[in-house]
Amino acid sequence: MCMYAPPLRRMVYLLCFDPRRRLLLTSGSSPGDDVLKLPMIRCQERETYERAARRLLSGRSMRRGDVVARVRAAPFPGGGSREARIYTAHSLAPQADLEGCWIPWRDAVQGLGHLEIPELAVFVEGYLGGWIPDGWITLEP
Repeated sequence: MCMYAPPLRRMVYLLCFDPRRRLLLTSGSSPGDDVLKLPMIRCQERETYERAARRLLSGRSMRRGDVVARVRAAPFPGGGSREARIYTAHSLAPQADLEGCWIPWRDAVQGLGHLEIPELAVFVEGYLGGWIPDGWITLEP
């Protein structure tokens, strides 16, 4: 009997802030999907999170932050599991140069309930407040 590992979706999300502490949100990738979301990218097979994050930042005027969050997300519908990394970044360009809209971070985080990361607001507050140290932090669903 052969056993296969359940499918694993590995995602990279980007928390990009402007100098006014607003968060960059983008519209959905599907036509008709008007839900605002964090910029994100799915890791390719055998691709590291770091490399996927570089792909996501590629061509954007952003400076990467020093904090990365590991997320053990709830299983996705139909089985399998999800893992994600949330990278932080700061805009280096005028807002008009980046696709998406800038929303005050508290309002933006409230609209990201679909990510199912209850600690996201505390994480953002700690990052912006400087009380989360540089490096890695784990967020639980």
